[in-house]
Amino acid sequence: MSEIKLTFYGAAEMVTGSCTLVECGSTRLLIDYGLIQGTDNDKAENLRPLPFSVSELDAVILTHGHLDHTGRVPLLPGSGFKGRIITHAASTELATLIWLDSIRLSDYGKPLYDEKAVNKTLELVQGIEYNQEIEVNDVKITLFDAGHILGSAHILLNYKGKRVIFSGDIGVKRTPIIRDPFTQWERNVHAVVIESTYGDRLHKDREKTVEEFRSKIDTAVNEKGIIIIPAFAIGRTQEILYHLNHLIERKTVKPLPVFVDSPMGNRVTQIYKKYTECYDGPTKAQILSGDLPLQFKGLNHVISSSDSRSICETIPPFIVIAGSGMCNGGRVLHHLQNHINQDNTVVMFVGYQGEGTLGRRLIEGEKNVFIGTEMREVRASIATLNGFSAHADQNELIQWARSIPGKAIRWFVNHGEKKAAEGLSDAISKEGLGESVIVKKGMSVTV
Repeated sequence: MSEIKLTFYGAAEMVTGSCTLVECGSTRLLIDYGLIQGTDNDKAENLRPLPFSVSELDAVILTHGHLDHTGRVPLLPGSGFKGRIITHAASTELATLIWLDSIRLSDYGKPLYDEKAVNKTLELVQGIEYNQEIEVNDVKITLFDAGHILGSAHILLNYKGKRVIFSGDIGVKRTPIIRDPFTQWERNVHAVVIESTYGDRLHKDREKTVEEFRSKIDTAVNEKGIIIIPAFAIGRTQEILYHLNHLIERKTVKPLPVFVDSPMGNRVTQIYKKYTECYDGPTKAQILSGDLPLQFKGLNHVISSSDSRSICETIPPFIVIAGSGMCNGGRVLHHLQNHINQDNTVVMFVGYQGEGTLGRRLIEGEKNVFIGTEMREVRASIATLNGFSAHADQNELIQWARSIPGKAIRWFVNHGEKKAAEGLSDAISKEGLGESVIVKKGMSVTV
């Protein structure tokens, strides 16, 4: 067997900017190339060239479409990259939306790249299916369903009998619509690069979270209030719609207007409707029964900016689902500006909030915050429903880790803030699963 060298250039003791170089003999692969967010010098960090020639890369392999895993990929063709970009077919479509949307909503004034760069990138993309083994030179590559969002994947690399798994983002069991993370590994594995977003904590029970969600909707209806849900366009928006479909159609909450004020979220929903082969059994059965899981009475898909602004004229109660999920841009900002100083508003967070983001400051209890360029008093209630998370918690990460066969597996913990990475690394060691190392930026290891 031959050695595999891993060098970690991103998501080391942080959640964004995933990027790992893999060297298998003369073959060079890059696993993800995500956007860095939440630091004081994001733009400089994102524009800084990689410390090697990207023209030497044979392929880039993407675990899924989220910005923190794909956001810098369109920078590569202009820097000399001519290899393949390999990902699940659904991730190809989702990443395309994200790349084009990031041009339009750039946090930096001038975008990192333009539409021409995106089009050049798409010429290099090869969309594949789960469990389909392909080869890049003498490296065999297979994607397995990670259960995080549509098209999300674990990556298995096999180089002359040496096998390494990149977990990507690991999903939560029994997440609506999509299947559970893959755990039926057949061959011994020598090393695993594992994410640790929630590596030091446990989520609320999902059923209890849905009940809490139902209760807050009831309260909003009774108090004629407004619920603002900052939601990621991919995955979280569709899950919230799924739960609202169940609650409203089963009459466990009173019908009320629901606005999906996210053009990208609405386009993502159409992609979700297209890839039904990625659905879990219950969702397929629901569709066959005639109940479309992402549609219900009172649902409004908002496209134009003028229609977005006019939502505030709606008589409460109502729900607004809008991006961005961490409140660092997008249409959710003007809804917060309009309503965060009102006692009958609930701002409901249903996903991870990175350090330095407006979302994190709100859940940490700040009472006066800048929204855009304006200071606003926070009188709204702030709710955190972590049970809707698309990331596995510590228990689920350990369960997934236990499923991987092999003796003396080496674990490399990344994609988590320091405390979370330490929590997961300690848990892996206590479980006796093998040597566990928290990766540092620039660290190289040989397997």
